[in-house]
Amino acid sequence: MIKYLKQLDWYIMVPYLLLSMIGIVMVFSSSEGLSAHTDMAFRYLVLQIVFVVVGFCVLIFFSVLRSKAFEGNLKFYIILMVIMVFALIFLMFFGATTNGAAGWIILGPVHIQPAEFCKPLFILYYANVLAYEKPFFENDGLPKEFITVARPSLIPIFMLLLILFQPDTGGFAINLFIILMMILAAGSNFKSARIWIVGIGALFVGFRLWIKPFEGIISHMHSYQMQRIISFSDPFKYIQTSGHQLVNSYYAISNGGWFGVGIGNGIQKMGYLSEPNTDFIIAVIGEELGIVGILVVLGLLLYLILRIIAVGSRTNDTFYSTICYGTAAYIFIQTLFNTGGAIGMIPLTGVALPFISYGGSSIIALTICLGLVLHISRIEKKERNKKAK
Repeated sequence: MIKYLKQLDWYIMVPYLLLSMIGIVMVFSSSEGLSAHTDMAFRYLVLQIVFVVVGFCVLIFFSVLRSKAFEGNLKFYIILMVIMVFALIFLMFFGATTNGAAGWIILGPVHIQPAEFCKPLFILYYANVLAYEKPFFENDGLPKEFITVARPSLIPIFMLLLILFQPDTGGFAINLFIILMMILAAGSNFKSARIWIVGIGALFVGFRLWIKPFEGIISHMHSYQMQRIISFSDPFKYIQTSGHQLVNSYYAISNGGWFGVGIGNGIQKMGYLSEPNTDFIIAVIGEELGIVGILVVLGLLLYLILRIIAVGSRTNDTFYSTICYGTAAYIFIQTLFNTGGAIGMIPLTGVALPFISYGGSSIIALTICLGLVLHISRIEKKERNKKAK
């Protein structure tokens, strides 16, 4: 136990614990307005504590797991992906629908969101593909990164399409981003990396400019996702319909000012924000803890991301480094989607703020990845100590 604690990367563990504790407090506070029953907030509090405790156990388990358990066995991950395909197909016909997306399998009191578990599955699968299958695909004169993942990507592409058809555009985009960043980190040269980065940036800016001329057409579509897309371009124009959530998010952050109105004293969570403990929890943080509170949360997440990237950059093992870069991409893009949606920078996608928002599937998926990073950090620290001796 003492040996484990000495090897533990506290630069990862401390931010994770702080974010989890902030999440528990803010889930309790933000859940106050979800029901007229006063015990509803306590129910969410108890459940979030359970999720955090289970997530912590998952994190410890994966941090001490031997590398052989998740390294080099590509067939095992293919079997898991086939099982996940059946789960995603099941969702299309029998999944519980929330906000227009059939994304949950309900097993009694347990609600499972398969799209969340696709993220650690993709990270582990592509880490194995990029580390151990690369020589097999280096042929035909095509760029290495495309040859490496062309054939192994058939099942993942099918899975991504199933997620998109739920429809879960946020889950689709996050999983796709994770895969692309892992491919980019595994072997792209500077020129191709620059093309990827410029291309993604151009798509983001272009989407914002492109949506404006078509808002009249999209506004008459009844799709929940289409309404979210159009409302972010001018939420005050659609304040009576799809724009009311974003407008109330603006009000919450504005009300909070620099230091907030105090935990539990927020107004917008009381029926004005439709998902105050998940999609809009950053707005509740802004109202109750102010801009300073938002900066603290985002600062902790940024520090965690940079530390994970640092761990990945220190190892010469492609398998380990791609897991780290995939995990960093996962936390980064999910934070961007959640906060960006709440401040109107991008359309609302209904994704959780890492370690903060209410939800067991998100917390467990994140802690699987973070546990793997802690394992890699321990291995890397052992190797450094051996070299020092």
